Amino acid sequence: MPGAVFALVWSLIIMAPASPPTPSPTPIPNGIKATFVALSEQQGATFVTFAVGEERRSLPLAAGAVVRERAVGGEWKAIDLSKLRPGAPVVVFQRGLSVTQIDTLYAQVATRFVLVKNGYGVAPSGTIYRLVGRALDEGAALPQGAYVLLRVAPGTTTAFDLAASSTPFADEASRLPKVTVTVDVLVPVNTPSTDVIYMSTDALSWTPNAIRMSPLPGNRWTVTLSLTQGSQLKYKYTRGSWQTDERDLAGNEIANRTLSVTAKGAAQTVDDSVARWADRQS
Repeated sequence: MPGAVFALVWSLIIMAPASPPTPSPTPIPNGIKATFVALSEQQGATFVTFAVGEERRSLPLAAGAVVRERAVGGEWKAIDLSKLRPGAPVVVFQRGLSVTQIDTLYAQVATRFVLVKNGYGVAPSGTIYRLVGRALDEGAALPQGAYVLLRVAPGTTTAFDLAASSTPFADEASRLPKVTVTVDVLVPVNTPSTDVIYMSTDALSWTPNAIRMSPLPGNRWTVTLSLTQGSQLKYKYTRGSWQTDERDLAGNEIANRTLSVTAKGAAQTVDDSVARWADRQS
């Protein structure tokens, strides 16, 4: 059943393994994916240090170099070099041995930490964020239950920047772009005609009948959600309880589904199918 009890979450944090080696960098046109480490001054020049896999490189910043940032779903904007945060995912562009441009892309997450331990923060949904860089420094002194606004490496739960408050970040969260996401699912033909299909999500504490879907012809069900651009939603389908949740063809429990809100426009569509239900033969 999705969702861990508090004790399990605690044990995951206590026994969290060391971070795995950073995968080899992925080249892109004229640039390379890396992780920003630090700035330094050497002989009157500004040097940028960044990690490429297990290797650290320090290169001088070219005159007139451009530094840009973009929230997922937002627009690029130029920023001062001092705004770069250690641990931020970056793309470094070079000409010869000098850095001519640095781009950084992030997802913004407004949540609350019910527990912070050993460099990890736990949200009410059970999502565990790994804190690095400034987020790690700021997280060390957080009071229990603090509201946080995170900058997260897209597609991960690694937060490299953190702002904290005793009240929710309602204004900041409301400015984040929203996407209308339509989710359609095809269910097995032996689904009882009197039953209703639901989505259970991490955002709603894995309540099995949290989001009621609407029927469509041909054993299909649908629901439309308004989600923050760049966010991720973990979910499963049920018929209202964990005794009637979706399974694989063999009847085994499946991993939580993940919906990544990646649309560049105002709408996105997701098409799923359920192999079988826990209480019914395929």
